[in-house]
Amino acid sequence: MSRSLDILLVSRRKDILDHLDQVLMSAGLRSSRQLNTNGSVDPLHTVDTLPDLIILHLSHLWREELEAIAARPPDRRPALIVVGQANDMNVMRLAMQAGARDLIPEPLDRNELLQAIQRTQEERRRPKSATAGRISVFMNAKGGCGATLLACNVAHVLAARSKQRTALLDLDLQFGAAPLYLDLYPKRGIAQALENLSHLDEVALDGYFVKHASGLNVLSHGTDDPLAPGTISAGGVSKLLEVTLRSHEHVVVDMPRCVDAVTTSVMQRADQIVIVLQQSVTAVRDATRLMQWLRADVGVVKDQLFIVINRHEKSSDVTAADIQKTLACNDPTLVPNDYRTVSECINSGTALLDYAGSASITRAVMTLETRLGGNSAQPRSGVIARTLSSLMPGRSP
Repeated sequence: MSRSLDILLVSRRKDILDHLDQVLMSAGLRSSRQLNTNGSVDPLHTVDTLPDLIILHLSHLWREELEAIAARPPDRRPALIVVGQANDMNVMRLAMQAGARDLIPEPLDRNELLQAIQRTQEERRRPKSATAGRISVFMNAKGGCGATLLACNVAHVLAARSKQRTALLDLDLQFGAAPLYLDLYPKRGIAQALENLSHLDEVALDGYFVKHASGLNVLSHGTDDPLAPGTISAGGVSKLLEVTLRSHEHVVVDMPRCVDAVTTSVMQRADQIVIVLQQSVTAVRDATRLMQWLRADVGVVKDQLFIVINRHEKSSDVTAADIQKTLACNDPTLVPNDYRTVSECINSGTALLDYAGSASITRAVMTLETRLGGNSAQPRSGVIARTLSSLMPGRSP
């Protein structure tokens, strides 16, 4: 490794501090240490000059320790790596709220810790982009509501019509099928990219994308064998997003319907989150619970949330107005029910824009794409509009 960070080790156990010290020294890294034995739950209670990185070993007071860091303002919260109960959902949730880059389980894996430190080091050295890309996450409120269809087609419109450099990431590593919606068949993907994380840059990452004719880059699980839950880490996915953003203006993420450390880390980085539901009581109930989690535990604000009512029917007993009132959300995007067109597109692996560019469902997708930062549904420029107008019978420029 190159020049080390200013690292502070914090624990309530001297033997843990000794072990962490040895691991870092073996890699040529220097650190200071703090043994918390005076009753304070704040890991930084005696720290005047903030370090670049804290490696915090959680004690039986893990909740209070993480809450103390999470309560600090962002500019007084150093980078954080947590060592502790990685399989406890409450620990993962609070660690993410505290801004943890990685949560490393015990017994401590030396290489995993050093890789997490290296990622933090590279992140700190890297200059901030003046024009950071945008991340849009799509998630079903209830299984089967159509988030994958919409994520794929919004990403396609961003690339094909708005001409933005766009990447589509399918993070469902068990049952993800986003590439099939675009007639793509990757031979490798996210798992292989994460295996080579220490060498991953824009050039290397490009080799893992499968490319659509529109210019859209797609990254998914590259085989038919599902990955076991917990195979990929939140820190690894965060690094993957970071590298993807360096070469793309817009990253669309098709997110599986689950709550874990990976989901939380992606949601915290997202600029906007699209929740897809249909007109049923159960879907509205699940959307309510999902939004409560996003607001209370992830820190998402109202303006980041976009509600999409897919397969919308005006005659439904559960109306769009009912849903908007129940969810207390901004105006939802209504995607009409067009089963035949959607079925034909999915079966043929064809994007809606290519298969039925003037269909009402395609226009709804373009409206959503524009709300998320594209321009496909914006009025044409004055010159183009006047030119088209002059070609129409009975019109003059």
